[in-house]
Formats: sequence, structure tokens, C-alpha cells
Amino acid sequence: MYGLTLIAVLAVMGGVIAYIGDKLGTKIGKKKLTIFGLRPKHTSILVTIVTGILIAATTLGILAVASRDVRTALFGMEALKAELASLSQEVSSKNLELETSRRELAAKTAEYTALSDKVKETAQQLALISRELDEVMAERDRTAAALSRVQTEYAQAKGDLSQAQQEIKTLQTTKQELDKRVAELSTAKTNLQQDVDRLNELTANLKKGIQYVREGVVVFRAGEEIATAIVKGGQSVEDTQQALGALVYRTNLAITGKLGIDNNLEVLWISRHDFDEAVSLIAATPEDVVVRITSVGNTIYGEPVIGRIDLYPNRLVYSQGTVVYSQVINAGQSAEQAEEAVLLFLRRVNAEAVKQGILPDPLQGTVGSMSGAQLFETVNKVKRYGGKVELTAVTKADIYTAGPLQIEIQVRSVL
Repeated sequence: MYGLTLIAVLAVMGGVIAYIGDKLGTKIGKKKLTIFGLRPKHTSILVTIVTGILIAATTLGILAVASRDVRTALFGMEALKAELASLSQEVSSKNLELETSRRELAAKTAEYTALSDKVKETAQQLALISRELDEVMAERDRTAAALSRVQTEYAQAKGDLSQAQQEIKTLQTTKQELDKRVAELSTAKTNLQQDVDRLNELTANLKKGIQYVREGVVVFRAGEEIATAIVKGGQSVEDTQQALGALVYRTNLAITGKLGIDNNLEVLWISRHDFDEAVSLIAATPEDVVVRITSVGNTIYGEPVIGRIDLYPNRLVYSQGTVVYSQVINAGQSAEQAEEAVLLFLRRVNAEAVKQGILPDPLQGTVGSMSGAQLFETVNKVKRYGGKVELTAVTKADIYTAGPLQIEIQVRSVL
């Protein structure tokens, strides 16, 4: 439709231009007009030529304005040719690529076909493997269940085995303890038998070597102190045995001297078990130990003295010059009242010393003694002051657990 309209427009404009040219040429011919000094005839021809040129130029101009293809044909033909050549070359290249792609497609198609066959074969193998896997998994489940039962049974058996092993260990421990106890009892039996033999031998020697009278004379009372000594602790067992043995020997000599009999007789009997236990305790103690030998029971003249060993740590209780006890008392006016007040004060001093750790005499409960002269002097001072006086007991030296307590009594009048 657009082309028809364009053609109609060109026809109308060509006709109009031709008509105008004709009219113009006719008019120029009639009037014999000249252009550029030409003859009228030539001028008319020139007008006709110009009119034809205008028709052609107008036609091309209108076509160029109205159509892009005309403009391209008029002004871009070389570029169009170059582009066409390029496109032709590109088409050739694309054709080659297409041919290559076709060959590759054919190869890929063949490869795809082969892969499809391989996939089918693999799918068949996968189906077989899946069935086999199902069978294996079922077998595994059955095996796992059986393993679980076996593990349960094994755990139970292991628990029974552990219990049995624990019982065996317990029985072995009990057996070892019993064996140890049997050995201890055997050793104790041997020691006791040795003690009995020694005691029988001692009794026989006393009967042979001592002329005694059975008049019920008690030589030592039960709990009476026979000997007291300080033994250094922390030494070797051998040195401790030697030191304790020497103390027992000296105590035996003191007893024979007191009884007036042969010094070679063994009149002091101490259990071997007690002796060995005392040695072990002294050797394990890092400080000095007070060893006190006392009579186990009442000993009649002519009988062996059965002794017991008691151990106490020997520690410093009072330093020299320490006040043990101080008290204000009413001395009264008479010597009897003064003496009674001093003796009561001494009993209180004794009780305070025992409380602080000094070992008292087992029978009398005293921790020391005062000479008659010192007691008489103290009583006279108290009597001389009369009324209220302050008595102060001061230690005369360092006092240890073994004692005895040595004091000086200071008397001061209290107004």
C-alpha cells in the first residue's frame, strides 16, 4: 500500500513538473527569451533538460526520503556489498561449524546410544545388586540380632566372671589376712611359750637361790612405779632395743638390791611382746620418751616381779622460774593452822602440775616432794606474817613430763 502511494505521488509530481516545464518552455519559445545568451530554441531545449533533471532529482530525493532501502542503495551500496561479503563468509563459516556440529552431534548421538545401552546394562546390574543388597541387609539384620544376643550373653557371662574374679580376690585377700594372722599368732604363741619358759625358769631359780618366808609380805603393789627413765626416740630399732634392755637390766638390779638377793637372778619379768611393741613405738617417735616400769599386780616376797612398760612423750612443761600456782590464803594465828594452809596449798600445786602434764606417782598421785626443812621454813614464814598471805610456787629448774616437780614457795603478806 505504501509503495502504491509512493508511485502515485511520484507520477503526480512528475506530471506537474513536466507540465510546468512544458508551459515554461512554450512561454520562453513564444516570447523568444534567452538564458545565458543562448538562442530561444536552445533555451527551450535547456529548460526541457532542466525540467527532466528536476523530475529525476525530485523522484530520487522523494524515494531517498521515503525509503531506507533506497538510501542504502544510493549511498551505502559499497558498505552493503562489504557487509554482504562478510555475511557470506560468516555464513560459510557457520555452515562449516554446522557441518562440524552435525558430525559431533552424530558422534554424541552414537556415544549417547552406547551410554544408553550401558545405562540399561548398569540398571540391570543395579537391580541385581539391589536384590543382593536386600538379601545381604536381611542377613546382616539377622546377624546383628544374633550378635546382640551373643553380646548380652557375653556381658552377663563377663559380669559373672567379674563377680567370680572379685570373689576370688576377696577370698585371696581373706586368705592372705588369715595367713598373716596365723603367722602373727604363731609368733605370739612362740613368744608366749618363751615367756612361760622364762617365767618357769625364773620361778625355779628363785626357789633354789632365795630363802624366803611366806608370811604375805608385799614387796610391790599393783600399779606401783618400779623405775622411770628417759629414752631417746627416733633411733634405730637395734639402738632402741639396747637402751630399753639396759633400763630393764638396771631395774632388775635395783629389785635384787632391794630384796637383798643375788644380782645374777632375773626377778623382773616383762612380756616379750610388750618389750618389742615398746621398742617399735620409741623408735618411731622423734622426741624423747618417758619409760615407766610398773608392777602389774601385788608381788609377794619370793615371787617374780611381773612388770609393765608405759610410754609417755617427755616434753617441757615448765621453764625455770615459771609460776606453777599462786593463791592468797588465811594463815590463821597458830602453827597448826599455818601448816594446814601450806599443805592444802601444796595439794593444789600438785593438782595443777598434774593437770599441765607432769606424770604423778601411780599410787600416791604426787609429782614431787619437799624436804622437811623447806616445809618447816615455809610454815614459819606464813605463821610469822599471819592473817592473809600470798603463796606462790615457782619452779627451780626446767620441768619435763617425767618430773619431779621442784619448786620454791614465795610468801608475801597481803594487807
